[in-house]
Amino acid sequence: MLNRIIPILTIKNRELVKSIQFSKHRYIGDVINAVKIFNEFGADELMLFDITAHQKSDLDYDFLKEVTSECFIPISYGGSVNSLNKIENLLKIGIEKVCINSAINDVEFVSEAVKKFGTSTISVCIDYKNVNEIPIVYFKNGTKNSRKNILNVISAILTLNVGEIIIQSIDRDGTYSGYDLTLLEEIRKNVKNPIVIAGGCRDNNDIETAFRYGVNACAAGSLFVYYTKKKGILINYFDNDDFDKMGLER
Repeated sequence: MLNRIIPILTIKNRELVKSIQFSKHRYIGDVINAVKIFNEFGADELMLFDITAHQKSDLDYDFLKEVTSECFIPISYGGSVNSLNKIENLLKIGIEKVCINSAINDVEFVSEAVKKFGTSTISVCIDYKNVNEIPIVYFKNGTKNSRKNILNVISAILTLNVGEIIIQSIDRDGTYSGYDLTLLEEIRKNVKNPIVIAGGCRDNNDIETAFRYGVNACAAGSLFVYYTKKKGILINYFDNDDFDKMGLER
C-alpha cells in the first residue's frame, strides 16, 4: 500500500480557515483556489471538514459540487454526515469517501452506511483530548465530551468494517507539537486496520516517523497552508524529492 499524505482543508461558511485546538479559526483563503493548487502539486488526497455544516438544515451541496468539479484527486468529506441520504448525495457530486464523526453515538448508522456504500467509502473520524492523561473522545467539533476512552471506542468501531479510522488530536491541532505517537503505538498493539493520524504535524520528520509507527496515511492542516511555524500563509505540498528523502513510496 502506498504512503498517503493528506492535506486537511477546514471549511467555515465556505471559507478556508485553520484552527488551533479546534478554535481560534484564522481565515486562510478561498477553498476552490486551494483545491486547484493542491491539484497542481499532485497531492495524494484531500480531506474536507465543514465545521459549520451542523448549523444548516442540509449540507451545502452546491458549494461542495463547485469544489469537486475543480478537484482531480481523491477527496473525502466530513461534517454533519448523519444520514444515508446525505452520503448518497455526496457521492453523486464527486466525493469519494465520507468521514463520520458521530460513530460513537450511532454505531447502527455507521454499520448501515458500510453495508450500503461499501467499506472503502466510509471512514470514521475520532477527535480526542487528553484528560488526566487519558485520551477521551470528543464530538461536535470538539465541544462535547463523550467520557469514553478512545481505545474502547476504536475497539467498538473495529466490528463495523469501516475503511479507515482517523484519529485526530484536538490538543495538538495547529500547535506544531508533533503527532501523538504514544497513542498511535498503543493503538497499533491490537489494531491492524487502516489508521490515519492527524493533529500537530510539524514537518516531514513527523510524517516519516508516523509511517514507521504503522499509520496508513498522515493528514495535516497547518503544514500545508502555512510557510513554517511563523504561519505566513502559503499553500504547499511535498514534491517527489521530498517523498524520496522520507523513503516513502508514491
